[in-house]
Amino acid sequence: MFNIKKWLYNWLNSVNDNRKMARLESVEQPLVSSSRIESRGMNFSVYRANGGYVIEHRVYDRKTDRSDNSLHIITDEKDLGEEIAKIITFENIRN
Repeated sequence: MFNIKKWLYNWLNSVNDNRKMARLESVEQPLVSSSRIESRGMNFSVYRANGGYVIEHRVYDRKTDRSDNSLHIITDEKDLGEEIAKIITFENIRN
């Protein structure tokens, strides 16, 4: 009885493998090879604090496998949008 179960199991798996292979062979190759576009985005976290905001900027450097964090403080007297624009400009120039 065990031999019949084993034979049936092996036969069913071989049928499934053949179907998978047939599906893989029928897939056409794309005409245009895809090239990878890498973009290094900016990561910000905005924290509300007494008297203003704390902005945390994070950057990951693949070459050195390090993360660099920097903190910026924006007081309530200043416009949040304008100050974030300045931070973005500053961080782009710095890197």
